[in-house]
Amino acid sequence: MVALGYGMYGQSRITDDIRPELSRPARLRAARLVHGAERAAELENADPDVFDQVTGQAWEALGWAWQARLGLPLENRYGATLVNSELVAQARSRSIGSRFSDTPENVCWILPELDIKKIDGNFIQEWADTGEPRIIFMYRDPRDVILSMVNFLSGKTAAGFGNFSEFKVFSAILNSFPTMDEKLEYALSDPAFPCMGDHRRALWLLHHPRVCAVSFEELVGPRGLGTEQRQDAAIRRILDFVGSRSSPAEVAEKIFREDSFSFFKGQIGAWREVFTARHREIAESVLGDVLSSYGYV
Repeated sequence: MVALGYGMYGQSRITDDIRPELSRPARLRAARLVHGAERAAELENADPDVFDQVTGQAWEALGWAWQARLGLPLENRYGATLVNSELVAQARSRSIGSRFSDTPENVCWILPELDIKKIDGNFIQEWADTGEPRIIFMYRDPRDVILSMVNFLSGKTAAGFGNFSEFKVFSAILNSFPTMDEKLEYALSDPAFPCMGDHRRALWLLHHPRVCAVSFEELVGPRGLGTEQRQDAAIRRILDFVGSRSSPAEVAEKIFREDSFSFFKGQIGAWREVFTARHREIAESVLGDVLSSYGYV
């Protein structure tokens, strides 16, 4: 999405080089939603530094408010103090009836989950009626996801494991096990382990005709042990979905990012190298229906 020119926002590590650059009208719109029309009118003639500071804070507060409306467990991950700060609470209260189309344009929202049971019904109705925002659902073999999460929370990636509160708990648990075998058996067996259950909750995204569903295995390309043909087809599908005229070949060159903070190996089927017969047995027991639904057999 960065290669397509989008700024990124959401529950991922957003660095300055991929952060959205909001237009002046978008900043004023955010300020109007959070502070009201009178304050937004005052900002139109404000000192540039004051304008940038106030509208920037309004956008951040609006972003938190929308993450809550999209059903993300913010208090669990970041704590009630941040989520219920005065400005965020004001944004949640004043923007409660607003439409997602009122948020800034050219922003790609990164959501680790989109649980249909927890999303604000007004958003669901807006999306169902208009098809906007366009939703791209990327998924991966659950066995590789679990292995990747174990590596991530065991400290094998270069830049740590992020700031979700639960990650500290599960990192401590994993690091109490002396072997990878034990870590994997635990991760596969604990239904509360991060990422367990995500594929089931996302089945509606996999099947909805207005969602562009694309797999990691399609997108990763030869450097991740995929193929150029599948990668090209997946990229073209996404370009068509978002209405982009970008070159598929140029986009493909930018996809495999070893400098991503969560990058470890980025390869298809890495689970096959480390899963024992016992791990395969547990995976089949707890994930058999999911593997079948997503075509991983």
